[in-house]
Amino acid sequence: MKMLWCWRCQQEMPMLETDEAALVHKAHWHGMQVVEAEYRRRGRVFNPMQLEGVVARRLLPMLEMYRLLTGFAETNPNAVWHHKVDEYGPPCPQCHKPLRTVEARFCAACGLGQEDAKADGLSLVKRRTELFTS
Repeated sequence: MKMLWCWRCQQEMPMLETDEAALVHKAHWHGMQVVEAEYRRRGRVFNPMQLEGVVARRLLPMLEMYRLLTGFAETNPNAVWHHKVDEYGPPCPQCHKPLRTVEARFCAACGLGQEDAKADGLSLVKRRTELFTS
């Protein structure tokens, strides 16, 4: 889990790493037994959230796994789908917020790279590699 700026939520949110996202998807497809097993494996006591509505209850395993992995009790299933590190680009060298995507042509927060984004279709990372090397 990694805290990153979320463009949709407009705040820093806990983002899932690749292996964590796989666990969330597994819980979504295979149900609460996956969540309960992961809680036991980690030596934690499982106390499920009480959510209203058919959709929320149907997606409860996914939301519970996200809560276990991040410590954040998300109740919006759509938020879980886009809170994945792999969906964002590297941090902008100027403002340090993540680029919206790996293929972003400029930083949406501060505009870095916007001046020459129309010149070619390359992503900012490919067009200005010197900015992203350590």
